[in-house]
Amino acid sequence: MVELRYPLASLVYDYLRGILGLGISLVIIQSIGLDTPIFWVILGLAVLFLVWLANTALRHMSRIRFDEEGLRTVPWPKKTIVWSGLDRMELRYYSTKRKGRKKMERDRDDAAHGKPANNGWMTLTLKSGKDKIDIESTLPHFADIVARAAYAAKQVSLPLDQITLDNMDAIGVKVDAA
Repeated sequence: MVELRYPLASLVYDYLRGILGLGISLVIIQSIGLDTPIFWVILGLAVLFLVWLANTALRHMSRIRFDEEGLRTVPWPKKTIVWSGLDRMELRYYSTKRKGRKKMERDRDDAAHGKPANNGWMTLTLKSGKDKIDIESTLPHFADIVARAAYAAKQVSLPLDQITLDNMDAIGVKVDAA
């Protein structure tokens, strides 16, 4: 069994965004009165930044256990994906910038291999029964998890959509070889 966690380096910018946004929101809240409509808008933003920080801290504390039986997340929320019961697998690329198809494909390839280009990231979504786990490409051994999930999908005859197949190809995971 391999236990993985998101490295702090991949979460630093999320922490900074959350802290900066929350700090600015709190400064504005302190400087305006409760009777203005903008107070409630800024308070809503402060709550959103607080949720962002909590989500980042949760990813920082979480561990993903990966073996031949399946995938588990601990400590919270505890979810388990059993390879033999895999119901859904999707691999998506999210770009942070609008660009042409060729550049987007190059950035997708960089993101898949964990290169710190900050031009996008990949997310692997796995579902088994009622449990669903989303894993970002900033997790170490991301391509290994994708390859194992592809093998499991093939074993249970789970059809994969073309986007997932293209993204798997971009990170060097072949369905036939998986």
